[in-house]
Amino acid sequence: MLKKYWPVLIIALFLAGAGVYKASMTEGIKQIDTAQLAELLEEDREGLYFVDVREVHEFEEGHINGMVNVPLSSLTDNYAAIPEDKEVVIICRSGSRSLQAANILKEAGYSTITNVTGGMQQWSGEVVR
Repeated sequence: MLKKYWPVLIIALFLAGAGVYKASMTEGIKQIDTAQLAELLEEDREGLYFVDVREVHEFEEGHINGMVNVPLSSLTDNYAAIPEDKEVVIICRSGSRSLQAANILKEAGYSTITNVTGGMQQWSGEVVR
């Protein structure tokens, strides 16, 4: 009888594991959407540092004013240029690379990190070209 439910059990374990993995990837990292990012950009930016982790050519095609380009591909070599004493707000094209970058910074000791879910694909505000 257990053989009959084995495929269902495997799928359930896989889904549970995927949920645990995703939760571990976002633990300690604040998640905001692009509407919340727009609000942050209008506030006093004194305690905030905005980073776009897309590659240089993507950044040059269009980026949000005030973002600093630190491509994910070179982040491990260049993260020291990002201040540790500010909240680091990270964006990319879709939210995937920015989450990877957030985890790199978390591992490097940064404590206040915000990931923009949806990334530039969801951004409806102005861009600098």
